[in-house]
Amino acid sequence: MGVALVIIPTCEMEASGSQPPGAESLCSAAGRTSPPGPDIEATCAGAEKGEPAPFARSRGVPLIGKLHLGPVDIVGDVHGECGALCALLDRLGYDGDGGHPEGRRLVFVGDLIDRGPDSPGVVRLVRHLVERGNAQCILGNHELNLMRGKRRHGNHWAYGETEALCGQGAAVSFQVLADAAFRNEMLAFFGTLPLALEREDLVVVHAAWDAASVSRLRVAYDGVVEAYSTFEREVEERIVAEAIADEDERELLRQNDNPVKVVTSGYEQRAAKPFFAGGKMRNLGRARWWEEYTAEDGRLVVIGHYWRRFLDEVNAHVPEDSLAGENMFPGYSASELLGPVWKVACVDFSVGLRYQERGMGLPEGALGTQITALRHPEMTLHRGDGHIVECTRQAR
Repeated sequence: MGVALVIIPTCEMEASGSQPPGAESLCSAAGRTSPPGPDIEATCAGAEKGEPAPFARSRGVPLIGKLHLGPVDIVGDVHGECGALCALLDRLGYDGDGGHPEGRRLVFVGDLIDRGPDSPGVVRLVRHLVERGNAQCILGNHELNLMRGKRRHGNHWAYGETEALCGQGAAVSFQVLADAAFRNEMLAFFGTLPLALEREDLVVVHAAWDAASVSRLRVAYDGVVEAYSTFEREVEERIVAEAIADEDERELLRQNDNPVKVVTSGYEQRAAKPFFAGGKMRNLGRARWWEEYTAEDGRLVVIGHYWRRFLDEVNAHVPEDSLAGENMFPGYSASELLGPVWKVACVDFSVGLRYQERGMGLPEGALGTQITALRHPEMTLHRGDGHIVECTRQAR
């Protein structure tokens, strides 16, 4: 793999924006609440203290699930931008229950939450669509963080706490805050979700699809967090047994040898040179795994996670140094399929940076952001602003 670095920005954001007619019915569904299903056990130690549960566990939920047959619309990362999501679903032709006149169904690639203004609204809406049988959803790294009780940038809302997303000295960002009752509902819902969905022609996974990692996830586990902990323990035992002293090597093993981490946050590798991100110097960066993906089974893999942008639409007045994060797709236009055989599509177009646009006083999309869905099998990208872009291939 070639070196691939991403400097994770310390602030990213998205405004809900104006809604086309009909989006109101979808937004009303976002306020719906319902009890968790009978097969779900939520372990909520600490919830009475106003903290997210350390994990939500589901019985009998396969980590690699079956994807619906027929035409689907695969929605990229949402990151709490409920208004933008409602507008996109309306433009795609869905009603408030997720019904579609052409019989299409929705698939969400994960990272429903964090950084945006209304993560609870997004969770309620997507849960409603899933319960109606008109949508499927997988877990992203942001959902996994909350299931494991990890506090991260942009997720303080889940602890009922305000947060200044744009850094020290910035104004507190508007975010709907969760209470204990909603946290329990949310974690129970997350416990019903797989890490990936597959069918004969198509795979949906949040960050990376790798045969070796996926085969380890096909073994029965009592939920995602148990699987994560099992792999984590195995890695630590290996570090001790092999007396691995180099910290970078240990961190690479912790990321790349834990299949749950691979599918939700991708592979990492040593950086060409140290870089600053997340408040500290780093020696490891994300790997562009798709550059070596040959799709031997012929399936298209659809991912989110990697902060793609419509770079040709970045506002000319935006300072270059404000475009935090390395471009993971050099040489590709925003509409291009990825890899040597064009069998990877990334549908995360950085709507999670809209909080940064708001913090800078910029209009939506000024940093090249759009909530986007891939329409399959048509292979068109449908953006929240109504533009439709045909996926392309470029000889390499």
